[in-house]
Amino acid sequence: MILTMKRHAARADSSVPQFKRRVPLDVVDRVRGRVVTFAFPAVGREPEQVVTLTLGEFAKVSLRTKNLDAAKVRAIALASHLESLWEAVRQGPAPVSQRQLDSLSGDVYHALIAEHGENPGTPEQWERFKALTRAALEGRIPEAPAIQGNGRSDDDVAAELLFGGFSRSDLTEWIDTHAQDRGDRALVQRVGRLTFWALDRRGLTVDSAAELDLMRRVARAALDAAWALKRRAGGDWRPDPAAERFPTFEAKPKEQGITLSDLFERWARETGPAPSTRSTWRGIIDSLTAHVGHGDASKITPENVISWKDARLASGRAVKTINDSDLACIRALYRWGIANRLVKENPAVGVQVAAKRKAGAAMLPYQDNDVARLLAAAERESLPYRRWLPMLAALTGARIGELAALWGTSVIEREGVIGINIAPSPDGATLKNAGSERFVPLHAEIVRTGFVDYARTKGHNPLFYGKPAQRGSGVKHPSKGTTNHLASWIRQQGFDNERIAPAHGLRHFWKSAASRAGIPDSIADAIQGHSDDRAAARYRHISIAQMKDAMGRFPVPTLLAHVRAPVEEAIIEADAPSVEPAR
Repeated sequence: MILTMKRHAARADSSVPQFKRRVPLDVVDRVRGRVVTFAFPAVGREPEQVVTLTLGEFAKVSLRTKNLDAAKVRAIALASHLESLWEAVRQGPAPVSQRQLDSLSGDVYHALIAEHGENPGTPEQWERFKALTRAALEGRIPEAPAIQGNGRSDDDVAAELLFGGFSRSDLTEWIDTHAQDRGDRALVQRVGRLTFWALDRRGLTVDSAAELDLMRRVARAALDAAWALKRRAGGDWRPDPAAERFPTFEAKPKEQGITLSDLFERWARETGPAPSTRSTWRGIIDSLTAHVGHGDASKITPENVISWKDARLASGRAVKTINDSDLACIRALYRWGIANRLVKENPAVGVQVAAKRKAGAAMLPYQDNDVARLLAAAERESLPYRRWLPMLAALTGARIGELAALWGTSVIEREGVIGINIAPSPDGATLKNAGSERFVPLHAEIVRTGFVDYARTKGHNPLFYGKPAQRGSGVKHPSKGTTNHLASWIRQQGFDNERIAPAHGLRHFWKSAASRAGIPDSIADAIQGHSDDRAAARYRHISIAQMKDAMGRFPVPTLLAHVRAPVEEAIIEADAPSVEPAR
């Protein structure tokens, strides 16, 4: 809690009390480095005073008074303000309208007028203020000093360094000689502090696009204020017509509710789904929104969901996909929304396609002969993903996505056993669930064919795709492309039975073959990463020795030996010299 320290803190090197509070752990990473501007309220003879603090592990700042009663009031006021900020960060980016953005920029305009209006200084000071602000807004300079309450001297120094001082008769003309569109860095430096001040005082957090949009509006509002203050500095105290352009801030009406898109984004920020899941679910949400004709999550009814489900079915979408993907997505989002007080009802509860499973539609495993032919075809390939992934899938039973994301460092030795460590990859590939993380001993056939040696040549690099993924990019992991290419290649080898998934069928094969070899289901589940929800299963721990023994009993498909012989003969024959040996 923010108020765990009930009083202000004393500083050993100062008689002025200091505010110091630990930033809550659930928001500290999201606010680290953020500059907070806050106005201490007037207390007795102590006037209002504006302070800034940079957030880190702690929020700390001098309370700027030796009066202990005033310090106490200031500490409570700042603590309350920060608590509102923490809550805004927890809630995530709020949707804001253009009207609200202009209203927030108006807060900045009025704050500048209030602070400098009585004693505006000289017209030259505001000329430099305007020049730097416009140059930052138009991207004409690489960096710029932040606008501060009484920091106009910083503008003098910056103008001297950037534009050659004040001897120029027309600073505006001089700035216009600098190219535009040099980035937004200077804009962020110039008005970022004011932008966060405007958001903080309204208890808002917005996404990066809205934040940058607001900064541009704040810069224009600061220019309007500078024009008014320049006129005052020159003796013109007439009302500023620009002051009337800013609307009064109004919170978004509650009846508008949260959109499906916003609900999804907030769910995704909290749960961190895999990029492939994010992409799939985004398409599902777009489909429902288009069907209903609006995106208001609170106004979508069970009848809307049923109508959408019927339309998906009529379009030829598979029953399993509708039930297990489309409807499952909507149910999950609304469950999360209800738990987080964003929506009240789940319109997808109980909605499903009531279709019987038809005979001849269930997915099938590969037979031994099929696996033998596939492994023989793989052994003739030179591309690593074609050569090794079919064998790994057939002789470990692992999911193809888990295998495609392996790195050289995934092949390790534990308790004297060589195997693969299936875990989230160094570049962000995820697993299906917590139970999917495991160590799997390698079958002797895999070791014999040189896979371990190949893995060691790759070191800290992916085994089956090229460039590692960039974390946080939001795009699908490159291993997904590998699995798609593998599926296409398998189909090209003549394995065209639609009831056998090209790669996943090998996982079905492994489970069936393990059962025929007498491997207990509990050990087979541990090797494959299948979870057992029964209470008794939580007390069972399968050892590496047990898994290694099971792998020793797992049969390599019988045709493999028959198929390999002519292949090896062909290789030997191809490598033989074309001239007769000397007699």
